[in-house]
Amino acid sequence: MFLICAIAACLGTIYALRGGWTSPLKTTIIGLDPQGLGISALAVILAVVFFGPVFGLSIILVVVIHEFGHVAAFRVAGHHDASFRLVPLLGGYAISNRPVDTQEESVFITLMGPAICLAPMLLAFALAQISLTTFPAAYYPLVTFASISGALNFFNLLPIWPLDGGKLTASITSVFHDRAPFYIFATTSALIGLVAVLSQSFFLVFLVIMTVQHLMQTGGSDGRAPYRRMSKKRALICLGAWLFTAAALFMGGIGTILRFIS
Repeated sequence: MFLICAIAACLGTIYALRGGWTSPLKTTIIGLDPQGLGISALAVILAVVFFGPVFGLSIILVVVIHEFGHVAAFRVAGHHDASFRLVPLLGGYAISNRPVDTQEESVFITLMGPAICLAPMLLAFALAQISLTTFPAAYYPLVTFASISGALNFFNLLPIWPLDGGKLTASITSVFHDRAPFYIFATTSALIGLVAVLSQSFFLVFLVIMTVQHLMQTGGSDGRAPYRRMSKKRALICLGAWLFTAAALFMGGIGTILRFIS
């Protein structure tokens, strides 16, 4: 039954991104120069060395799937020039030369990065259970990939700038109140700053700096212009999709999340 649900999720993802799997234009991958390739290869090696081959390669695979989700969503929205930019040591991000037209379009493109990982996560968990009796050696790689997929994408959906969750916060909450993104970012920055001090995490400090810089530049209101504002009813639907995706990813990634916070 779990496998059937996972396959249904895969088919649903394929349907949701229909028209986005291919493009009439050649997809541009920026960053394939010798220096970029060398640093990217170093990133893969470091991930394998620090986290182990299965864990490290799973992280790389999850990042690639995540970024393709953004590219496919761009294509669905008519941005056939969407390209995948490689960022050595950081992963990558999808870009388009044409700005989005509406908040709904912005939310769809932003959310599909984490959301596209739901189906592979569920399928990996389902296949892992089957592998226990058919091919036990595949169990650990499948569960590791699935858990990392859930954990990384759940973290990415938190209301923190410049993560996807921060962009969703700006796009969705500004519909209800122009200053809502500012208040949310200010609160999350304070909480993350407190956790950063207690845990002495330089990465969390970096996130706080990025968010504060964003607030100083935009006031946390960049979810309004230049997009056409969506209705509050559609904003609630988008909010529900965001929360459902985050909850599902959290459940799938709970093992990896507990591993790194315990």
